[in-house]
Amino acid sequence: MRKYLLFLFLFSGCTHATMTTVAYQVGEQTIIAPAVRYEYGYAYNIEAKKRLKLVTLNWPPYIDESLCNNGWLFQLTVKLLLQKGYGVHIEFFPWARALRAAELGNADILFPEYFIDAEVMSENRQGKTRNDLMALSTAIPGGNLSLIGLSGRKSNYDGSLESIKDQTIGVVRSYKNTPELDKLINSKQISTIVANNEFQQIHLLMNLRVDLIVADFDVLIASIEKSQLFETEKQQMKNALVALSPALAYKPLYYSVSKANPQWQEILADLNNEINKMKEQDELLSYIEEKKHQCSRK
Repeated sequence: MRKYLLFLFLFSGCTHATMTTVAYQVGEQTIIAPAVRYEYGYAYNIEAKKRLKLVTLNWPPYIDESLCNNGWLFQLTVKLLLQKGYGVHIEFFPWARALRAAELGNADILFPEYFIDAEVMSENRQGKTRNDLMALSTAIPGGNLSLIGLSGRKSNYDGSLESIKDQTIGVVRSYKNTPELDKLINSKQISTIVANNEFQQIHLLMNLRVDLIVADFDVLIASIEKSQLFETEKQQMKNALVALSPALAYKPLYYSVSKANPQWQEILADLNNEINKMKEQDELLSYIEEKKHQCSRK
């Protein structure tokens, strides 16, 4: 019979209210670790000798402070690191700020990240590529990146980027899309308007300031759901959006480890070992589905 342990972490500067718990395994023991407020984020096992700072964004339905248990990606991330004995400190920021913190070495891990090609330059360190500064983990499940249009509005998109060169596209600040699309954007062959997040993208599209937006459709729908709009407005907005076929790409997600940490290779290896172990044991997809269903029942 497995033993169930409860670790309570109390330290100065934190509130006493516990938040979302995370279950993880050490041998045959299932440990339930509660979070506490720490600085501007959440902390687990904060008294550990090896403590990591992670930066992320609110990006439902994957991860978001408004989601049940902060979303399956939050749960998975904390679990992976706790199982390796790390203390975990997670803060939520707009993506451009989270990216800056990681590239400047002020955070140990940035997540979730799309795959980054070797030639992509840092936005924060002149003359450095993203891969000079960060190292990507083994992939975990993600979603489709698509061009999104308005229902009933004709689009020239035929599956090729050539077909949308005359259109204005809404993108999110500091996001990487597909290498092909980003090259066309960077060379000014496709015009863009930059938004700070997906909800702003939707408003650009609905106000006809752009012809299309680039997004994970599930993130758009979840962003509408978490908004303060009336239910009728939410439904109208969701009904107005359509993902054009074919999708631009299926985009797995990654953890991006800062090479500014002297132990970055060890951290990366620990993450990869835990991810690969779950994959080899056919546990990763079932874990994600379990976390989704836990919240759907609440």
